Amino acid sequence: MRQFRDLGVLIVASGNIVHNLRTMRRDAPADQAYDWAIEFDREIADRIGRGDADGLADFQALGEPARLAQPSDEHYLPLLYAAGAAAPGEPVRFFNERFQAMSISMRSAIWD
Repeated sequence: MRQFRDLGVLIVASGNIVHNLRTMRRDAPADQAYDWAIEFDREIADRIGRGDADGLADFQALGEPARLAQPSDEHYLPLLYAAGAAAPGEPVRFFNERFQAMSISMRSAIWD
């Protein structure tokens, strides 16, 4: 994927770091989340920040927080393509680091 960036191709991936619709609480206050959702989101953010592609791919090793945060993988896997296109040591910045409905993390990452 990195070679595409070298050609000027913009790589966009869509999903959610935490995406569990079964445990949503629409009545929850803004930016409030379950402990497992916060734990998983922070661990993945840390792995992104360190450029730990292997750790990102092995997210299921996080056990119960991973199982709850990602009951199915399709909302997480696009992150692997975007992270895989980053150069080693390339700075990353986060935006939209908020939660919705207790079980959806809207964290987004940009590699410049």
